[in-house]
Amino acid sequence: MNSNLILKTIFLYLLFVTSSQAVELKYTFGSIKTGYANWDMGAVDTDRGDLWKLVGDFGAVFDKGELYSFYEYNKFDHDVDNRNVSFMASGHYRLSDSDFTLFGKLYANLDNQWGDELNTMIGMGYLGFQNSNYFFKPFISIHELSSDYQSTVTGSSANGFNGYVLGWTSAFFFKVSEYNFTLSNWNEFEIGRNDTYSEQQYGSFGINGGLTLNWKMNKSMSLGVTYRYFQNKLSYEGYGDQMIFLFGYHF
Repeated sequence: MNSNLILKTIFLYLLFVTSSQAVELKYTFGSIKTGYANWDMGAVDTDRGDLWKLVGDFGAVFDKGELYSFYEYNKFDHDVDNRNVSFMASGHYRLSDSDFTLFGKLYANLDNQWGDELNTMIGMGYLGFQNSNYFFKPFISIHELSSDYQSTVTGSSANGFNGYVLGWTSAFFFKVSEYNFTLSNWNEFEIGRNDTYSEQQYGSFGINGGLTLNWKMNKSMSLGVTYRYFQNKLSYEGYGDQMIFLFGYHF
C-alpha cells in the first residue's frame, strides 16, 4: 500500500476519534528560552562554529493523550543567508483506555543555506512507563519525507517513503537541596532510509538525539545544558555532537 495513503487514512481516523470523543484537558506548560550553541565544544569538533538561538515550546496533557511542540530560530546573530528555523509538533492519542497510543510527529527545518525538509512520522507509542518521578515514552513509526535535496548521482528526489523511526522521550526528576532538576533524553533511530536521503546523510541508518540537564532556579526561570548527538545525520558523516546552553522563562 502506498505510504501516502496510509498516512492519510491514519490522519482521518485520528480526526474522527478526536472529534467524536470528549477530551479533558489536565494541564498545560510552556517556556521561552534563549541561549548559545557551539558545534565545536563536544567530543567531536564538527567545524560548524557557534550560534545564538531563540526557542519557544508548548505542551498539553489530556486524559486521552498529550501534545508537545517547539519553535526554534537559529543563528539570529549570523547573516540572513545562514539562518534557519525549526518547528516540531508531536502527540500521543490513547487507544480506548489503554496506555498504547497512536503516535504522530511533524518536524520541519527551513534553512536559507541548505534548503528545506519536512518529516512526517505516524505510528504507535506507549505511555505506561511514568509516575511523578520519571517518564519513558517509546514509539515506532513510518517516516515520510519532503525535501529539497536531489541526488548528485541520479538526480532523483529524496521525497516519499523514508523507512522507519524507533525512538523515545524520557525524563527523570530529582532535587538537590531545595532545587529542582530534570535529566531528560530524546532519541531517534532512523532505519531503512531511501537511497537519495541515504546519500545525503551518509547511510541508510542514523541516530539523532539529545541529553539535557535542566536546573529550575525558581518557579519561572531555568538554566539548561544539552549534549546534542547524532550519527550520519544533519548532513554529517559519522558521529557528531553539539553543546547547547539555554536560559528559560516558564509560564
